Amino acid sequence: MKKNLITLCFCGCLLYGNAQPDSTQLSLQKAEQIFISRNLTLIAERYNIDIAQAKITQVKLWDNPSLSLEQNIYNRLNDKYFDVGKDGEASVEIEQIIQIAGQRNKRIKLEKINKENAKYQFEEVLRTLKSKLRETCIEIYFDNRSVKVYDTEIAALKLLLNTYQEQHQKGNLSLLEISRLEALLFSLEKDKSEITARLIENKETLNLLLNYEAGKPISPIIDTSVADKYKLEEIPYNDLCLTLTERPDIKISHTELQASKANLKLQKSMAAPEFAVKGIYDRAGNFINNYFAIGINISIPLFDRNQGNIKAARFDIQKKIKEKDLSIEKARSEVYATYSQLKRALQLYRSGNSELENNFDTLISGVNENFKLRNINMLEFIDYYESYKEVCLQLCESRKNVFLLMEKLNTLTGKNIFNY
Repeated sequence: MKKNLITLCFCGCLLYGNAQPDSTQLSLQKAEQIFISRNLTLIAERYNIDIAQAKITQVKLWDNPSLSLEQNIYNRLNDKYFDVGKDGEASVEIEQIIQIAGQRNKRIKLEKINKENAKYQFEEVLRTLKSKLRETCIEIYFDNRSVKVYDTEIAALKLLLNTYQEQHQKGNLSLLEISRLEALLFSLEKDKSEITARLIENKETLNLLLNYEAGKPISPIIDTSVADKYKLEEIPYNDLCLTLTERPDIKISHTELQASKANLKLQKSMAAPEFAVKGIYDRAGNFINNYFAIGINISIPLFDRNQGNIKAARFDIQKKIKEKDLSIEKARSEVYATYSQLKRALQLYRSGNSELENNFDTLISGVNENFKLRNINMLEFIDYYESYKEVCLQLCESRKNVFLLMEKLNTLTGKNIFNY
């Protein structure tokens, strides 16, 4: 019982320690503000909306008229080359294609849907990258807490080891005891290095997301009391599913279906004949000089009535319907799985003692002093250190898992259900 109390007190000190003072401290809200204004992927994605708008502008434009000129090379009546006089032959023809069957309006409508889709694509990139940002901040915050577990034990153990080495040099302690302490110290430093490597990788990911220079130290700040505030039973699963229609990826599947339907209408209109009007002037090559005429040009849809594209457009609609249904069902399944996992994670986390005191310094000094006085032996001493480490790391991992699942549920529902 005494040993468990010592362990819990030790964990409390480690988990509520302060971040490194030499790092730039950022709350998640501040990190999001920086991310939205500086993230290069997000900035690049915004241009897709401008590109879509430019395509709308382009499709609204009328087809350019075509102009053809004709001049005879040799006039055999007067033996002149390139006779540009009134007796020479020259003709001018201007033609304007006119889209019929509402083709122009249908193209405009399709491009407007594509622009709407581009907006949702941007929102989806924002949603996924923001989730990556927050998850990375959570990983860094709790990995820092885990490193602090090792730092505290390593620092205390080094002080003890220095004292014992002095006693060993005086012949008061055996080399075996010194070796056991050195082996414990090496094991702690090795475990710490593994977490530190992961921490460095996550920090570089965070710097990339925030478009900060590589190596700039950043320490996220998280209000861990949120894990004790929320009651999951007050957030029913069915209510979470009602928000799924607001997810950008669900909206994307809906607009893609709309685009397929608009494309079918366009393809049907493309089956109409191609139509053009033209004006003609012929100076000396017709039955009278200075001949003026108007004409029309119309294709005969005898063989090609755009049957293949129309059929493909119909199949594309059926495909988009199934994809839309699949995206909704997949989202519901993901929400249900994450909701269930979060429920169990909260139960595990809250089953621990939430009234931990920050008295580890006194505790570890007492353990070291008892070891020096031989009130506890070497095996008991090492067992204390190992027990402290394992319990604290498990408690830290439990809390980190809670926050990661809360963030995942935020991402899956497309809403900030949990704010921290």
